[in-house]
Amino acid sequence: MTGIEIAVPAPEAPRAAPQWRDLILYLLVGGGGFVVASLIASRFVEPGSLAVSVLAYALNILFFAGSVLVIGVARGKLSLREMGFIPPRISAGWAGGAILLSLALLPVRGIIGVIAQYLANGSLGGMQNRLDVIAPESFTWVGFLVTLIGAGILVPIAEEMFFRGALFTWFRQRYNFPVAMFASSLLFALGHFDAIGVVAASFILALVNAWAFEKSKSLWTPILMHITTNSFAVLIIYGALAFAPHALRP
Repeated sequence: MTGIEIAVPAPEAPRAAPQWRDLILYLLVGGGGFVVASLIASRFVEPGSLAVSVLAYALNILFFAGSVLVIGVARGKLSLREMGFIPPRISAGWAGGAILLSLALLPVRGIIGVIAQYLANGSLGGMQNRLDVIAPESFTWVGFLVTLIGAGILVPIAEEMFFRGALFTWFRQRYNFPVAMFASSLLFALGHFDAIGVVAASFILALVNAWAFEKSKSLWTPILMHITTNSFAVLIIYGALAFAPHALRP
């Protein structure tokens, strides 16, 4: 009597730990490339203009998202599907939770940022640089729309691809979750070194985003949290510029 053979799929080979040179490439090309290109480009753009903001958003997307695609995806080191980026997927529960959690964190992050800034400098003057990028001019609808799309939507996507999709994943494949969360969040915070207050507030956001990415298994969860945070900040700043301009720039 002939038996029926059932093919049993061979177990997948364990993924090799990522190499240190990959992390170095991410940091040099993504982070370092963005800083150097921004410094060079700033010499050719009029300070305090909307062009500065547009250039900052464009370089952010180019170097952060670009380094993930070239260094990670193109070399077979990362999979956009495995990180939950393509196809875009996020459950209704995680989507609603991401938005609510981001809004709930705003006052907490704001208080921590203000305290850190005062402890470091004795004033909030150092945080003016970030405001100058988000709102370099007085209120205009063009400036508002450009900033909402650039800083509110596109930049969060690029930064989440880089800091959570690439860096957190790199650390997670070598170490445990707490180490990956702390290390990638520290790098994210240092990447926002406009002022100590911005660094502190960014670190809190990064910790929560890393946790959400780990639990939801979808990069769109921290992306939505980041978009909510940045877009809300844009709305507040441009609302103040429209109705109480002297509150931001006396």
